[in-house]
Amino acid sequence: MLDGWRIAALALSTIGYIFAFLLIPRIILERRQPGATVAWVLAIALLPVIGVPLYYLVGERRIRRHIRAKISVVGAVESSLENRVRPGALPSPVAADCSSVLSSAGSPPPVTGNRVSILHQGDEAYQAVLGLIEEARDHIHAQFFILDVDPIGKRFIHALAARAKAGVRVRLLLDALGSWRALRRLVRPLRRAGGEVAEFLPALPLHRRWSAHLRNHRKLLISDGKTAFCGGMNIGKRYMGPRAEPYQWRDIGAVIGGPAVRDLQVIFLDDWAFATDEAGPAGQLFPPLPPSAGKSPQEGTLQVVTSGPDRALRPIYQGVFTAFTSARRRIWIATPYFVPDDAIGTSLENAALRGIDVRLIVPEKSDMRMVWLAGKSYFDDLMLAGVKISLYRPTNLHSKVLIIDDDVGVVGSSNVDIRSFFLNFELGVFLYGKKEIGLLASAFEEDLSRSLSLDPATFSRRPRTIRLLEDTCRIFSPLF
Repeated sequence: MLDGWRIAALALSTIGYIFAFLLIPRIILERRQPGATVAWVLAIALLPVIGVPLYYLVGERRIRRHIRAKISVVGAVESSLENRVRPGALPSPVAADCSSVLSSAGSPPPVTGNRVSILHQGDEAYQAVLGLIEEARDHIHAQFFILDVDPIGKRFIHALAARAKAGVRVRLLLDALGSWRALRRLVRPLRRAGGEVAEFLPALPLHRRWSAHLRNHRKLLISDGKTAFCGGMNIGKRYMGPRAEPYQWRDIGAVIGGPAVRDLQVIFLDDWAFATDEAGPAGQLFPPLPPSAGKSPQEGTLQVVTSGPDRALRPIYQGVFTAFTSARRRIWIATPYFVPDDAIGTSLENAALRGIDVRLIVPEKSDMRMVWLAGKSYFDDLMLAGVKISLYRPTNLHSKVLIIDDDVGVVGSSNVDIRSFFLNFELGVFLYGKKEIGLLASAFEEDLSRSLSLDPATFSRRPRTIRLLEDTCRIFSPLF
């Protein structure tokens, strides 16, 4: 019996080393960050029985879309051309550089003539979402990372179901991991009413396309192809509700109307096609623009940007890096999860050393403790360079906001962390209008007034055990 166990262990070990021999060249050719490459190679070479299956479970960073070309053609044909701004033609040098890089990385050029409302509170977002659902007459397209199984999630589903019963085409796309509970039972009333529900990338290898860690983190709701809600808010009582409650997370959303909604529509259609293989769903998906759209070239100028493991380049990452390195006056960041790579971290330190006002707001207490600890390991070097860091105290901060000078503002689903930049499917709206940027700055200053400013000297005296824990979490962060 003992010999049988030894033979099985030897066979398993041999198979593990064979897979390791085949995997290591592949990992090196992926050109990850050096730290991530070394970590994976060591894990697979030293413990192949654990490292090999772990890699196949969470190590893959790329995925192919087999029908992207069909949707891209639709978007290219249907998107409005008369409202486009030539990349690099924006009046501000920072905005011009940013828009040029984003366009070169594969994003559609900026578009003018949009109406943008910034939502600061959960009750505002709740009313906006339900309002867009109620006013829809042809179709509703919605996708979210998390749909919570709570009263707000149920209200959302019943609102969609009511429109489906009224003859509106309702399509709801949920991330298979983030909304796994909702996909089991909560969405049943919508399906019974005739709405369509799809899940993005199932997490178990029982499906043709699956992934345990490449998640669709986008938040988007489109009403009749004319108006859209997007930002950082998921659907649930933590994010929104009929009243502003003390327990609600601090978050920022936006409602957009105008030509840019066409770019947002293409994003949904692309994701829907990937999840369902339905390349051309029915409906008046790209309605004609009203005659007034685009007549004011400076009004509501913005650029819709996506990023994800299905793209050769990382547009959001490239745009953020360009904005940080081009800044001349200020870089203000609010993010719940801060785990920058070397380039982003160095760009912030360099900006602070150049005398730029670099401020970072993160939550005092986070719902993701490992990520929170990894982020704190960067604080010493950042504050040494002059970056001002504050901890938001009233509740969990979930806002994802960037403000660069008076020229670029970013609101969307992407955090300033390695996962958002390199693993998740993300959506960002780069705002170039001074009015919208001013609204983001006002919200940032309000959050700053409710935050605790970190003192570098006090922070540096934290216990060595805490430092060790932070640095350990930082080491593992490139793996995922």
